[in-house]
Amino acid sequence: MTIRLGSTVINCADIELMTRFWAQALDLTPSSTEAGDEFRVLRGDRVNMSLQLARTPVSARHQMHLDLYSDDQSVQVDRLVQLGARVVRHEVEPDDDYVVMTDPEGNEFCVCARNPL
Repeated sequence: MTIRLGSTVINCADIELMTRFWAQALDLTPSSTEAGDEFRVLRGDRVNMSLQLARTPVSARHQMHLDLYSDDQSVQVDRLVQLGARVVRHEVEPDDDYVVMTDPEGNEFCVCARNPL
């Protein structure tokens, strides 16, 4: 039996806002843009992400997050900020370099330097 990751799912309060942000951030195509969607898959050549409308607000930190890899970390961080993300902190460690960010609804993700310092 084979198993593989099909999609990362993010619970959200505003599925339209989150669709615009993540579709642009990762160059993904929404499976639907119908008003009233409660679940939407954003598809790409190498990755899928799903958005699910949350019925209640999430008040605790999520136990999962995305790590995005980039050969040009600062350019991508700037681009994501323009799309509505916020920088939380930049961590530079001997074997790692990543920027912790939040999407428009406060979900954390990291933009990692492809070739850390």
